[in-house]
Amino acid sequence: MRINFTWRMALVIKIIGAGCPACRQLEADVRRWIAQNHITAQIERTDDPIEILHHRLTALPGLVVDDQLLLTGCPTRQRLDRALRAVLGSV
Repeated sequence: MRINFTWRMALVIKIIGAGCPACRQLEADVRRWIAQNHITAQIERTDDPIEILHHRLTALPGLVVDDQLLLTGCPTRQRLDRALRAVLGSV
């Protein structure tokens, strides 16, 4: 008997910013979205200038999913929803 399955490490989501209210709001919105869609993810928030430079952010906060820059600035909840669904597929 052969069993096929896809093994994937936990999704890593980073909110990169300066600790401002917009950064904290994005983190809250991401956590809410993850919970509502029953996704397992490791969520990190950082204000490390090296991370900002590494991802070449021109606007803060930045949203990085599995080391790929997804959004910059302050997205609406609708824009965040569309972006996360595009990356994670239909949930």
